[in-house]
Amino acid sequence: MVAPQLVAAAFLYALAAFMVYLFLSGLIWGAGYSPTSRRQLEAAASLLQLKEGDTVYDLGSGFGRALIFFAKERRASAIGFEIDPLRRLITLWNSKRQGVSSHVTVLRGNLLKADLKNASKVFFFLSPLIMRRLQEKVAGEMPPGALVVSVEHLFPDWKPVESVGDVHLYVVPGAADSRIRILEPSRKLA
Repeated sequence: MVAPQLVAAAFLYALAAFMVYLFLSGLIWGAGYSPTSRRQLEAAASLLQLKEGDTVYDLGSGFGRALIFFAKERRASAIGFEIDPLRRLITLWNSKRQGVSSHVTVLRGNLLKADLKNASKVFFFLSPLIMRRLQEKVAGEMPPGALVVSVEHLFPDWKPVESVGDVHLYVVPGAADSRIRILEPSRKLA
């Protein structure tokens, strides 16, 4: 028989190890843990005009909360890119538990290497440190008119077409698309 104190101690050690992993994984993989609220997910789905049969990409999908929400609430196919292997496995397990595993795919890899050439709807909640590189990737790969939603952080050179609270919609610019405005570079005064 195992003493209750040993069980409690083992549980506390496991919990502490998981918390350390969450902190260190941010340092190792480049992104910390910041959960997206249901309100933010609903705003994102609305701004992306997600409907049944759509495909939405989640860059840096973490534990898969957005992927599962989009698959369950909007019946969309949700494709995540996540570099952290543990978060990827937890997402796959949760999507199976929620009954949406046939609509959720999680690819392990660097989100900056994700192929977005055919993506028309993209979601992310990332560090402000990566926004310039992500803006360049989106502009260079995604088709004109594609929808991009960012939670909290803004692209440095684009003005959102619409915002709901801290959830921001961008439309990838094209030759004839004036819905997105590119901000003028700041000018130095002489």
